[in-house]
Amino acid sequence: MRYITFVIPQIDDERCSNGACATDRAVKVEAIHYINLLDDGTGVGLYQLRDDFEEGAELLEAHPDVLACEKSEASEGLIYLHFRANALMTDLLSIFRRYEIVVNWPMEYTDQGGLRVTMVGEDKKFREAIAEIPDGIQISLEGIGEYRPDMRRLASLLTDRQRELLELAVEAGYYEMPRRATLRDLADRTNISAGTVGEHLRKIEMKIITELV
Repeated sequence: MRYITFVIPQIDDERCSNGACATDRAVKVEAIHYINLLDDGTGVGLYQLRDDFEEGAELLEAHPDVLACEKSEASEGLIYLHFRANALMTDLLSIFRRYEIVVNWPMEYTDQGGLRVTMVGEDKKFREAIAEIPDGIQISLEGIGEYRPDMRRLASLLTDRQRELLELAVEAGYYEMPRRATLRDLADRTNISAGTVGEHLRKIEMKIITELV
């Protein structure tokens, strides 16, 4: 069983105009825990909001494409939405179903506003599905390999910046034996000092090791 993780940094597609999106741009979303499309062309989903939850909920309730909005009493920041699904969302989820690809929930928003998606399935299915993603959606590949259920739990321990630095270190060969990259090499590529790079990597390693032991 394989996985692929990619980030959608921005969406430039006429099928997802400002008035047609399920969540208003003024609402800061942390993650999408689940989305399902209904037979009547609407959708339901669980969204995790960040920042001012009450203000975000009010904005969503007033959005013309939101049909119902209910705040969770058990989980802070979690909100249930029933909304009119835009054509772009319908197309994307239809592609996942058609190629028997499982979304590894939640989808997470990066600090820069991009949407990080991890899918589980077969390499061939991934290639076929990605080939059908509309041209207006640009994706940035973050990782692909053998799927392990604990991957998301470990990744969630790190900030976006820590994940980026760890991925850079692995890609450059810092963790290979013998090493193909030094802290100085990583520092030159990140515009921070070698000492700071080393400190960041030690914190990353400590988080992961402490969780595993």
